[in-house]
Amino acid sequence: MGKNRKNFTRNFKKEVAIEALKEKMTVNEIATKYGISPSMVSNWKKEFVDAGFSKEVQQLKKEVAEGKEKIEEVFKELGKTKMENELLKKKWNL
Repeated sequence: MGKNRKNFTRNFKKEVAIEALKEKMTVNEIATKYGISPSMVSNWKKEFVDAGFSKEVQQLKKEVAEGKEKIEEVFKELGKTKMENELLKKKWNL
């Protein structure tokens, strides 16, 4: 008796690959969520990037870059606030 092999649709593979590219969850978490092996997630991610889904990939890269910029802005504001807080503490201790 041979094992029945699952066939996945292109849209399903694309959905999994996009989720992997967003990197909000680990490959293992994504694999568990969809009930597939982590190697399949990695393979589909690679296929997605290599297959020329350039518009989707470019959009995802843009979203990641925007997210990183927002994080940097928040850290700068946090640092500025922390410095102001320290200066005020010193001023009040005089």
